[in-house]
Amino acid sequence: MTLFVVGSLLLIGFGSFAWQFLSRMRALRAAETLAPGSISADRYRPMLRLLSDDDLEFVAANTNLHRTLRSRRRELFRSYLRCLTRDYAQLLAGVRSVMVRSRTDRPDLARALAKNRMLFVMAICKVEFRLTLHAAGVGKVDVSGLVDALEALRGQVNVLAAPLGAR
Repeated sequence: MTLFVVGSLLLIGFGSFAWQFLSRMRALRAAETLAPGSISADRYRPMLRLLSDDDLEFVAANTNLHRTLRSRRRELFRSYLRCLTRDYAQLLAGVRSVMVRSRTDRPDLARALAKNRMLFVMAICKVEFRLTLHAAGVGKVDVSGLVDALEALRGQVNVLAAPLGAR
């Protein structure tokens, strides 16, 4: 009986992860292209400390207020995460647009882009899982890798778009 329960929980967990992964991949597929200069990773820097408990010491005595404040900060964090995902999708669309307009075929770049997209989605899923644990009072959420990935992709779009702008 215990083996059945454990197997069921694992299957539910895997199914939940797979559903979230596929929905995130679809979200990155279709986006309109923005100028890479209009997207900056700096606007996501507050995410790095938004869920930090250091700022919550002043409400530690009031348990309800502490719980409410943590919950609202998680909501705000998720809003930032949605915006970060949207900006990342727009940058990916920009790279795809540059690849389509390019005169040279770059299958290596297409593979690297697909891998980058998959790794980004896996990182988003990991952050969502950590947010769930954070809601239960376990662990911390680190989003610095996602912010750095956005900045790196923005830099790549700038590099790739420069030769097209010179024409």
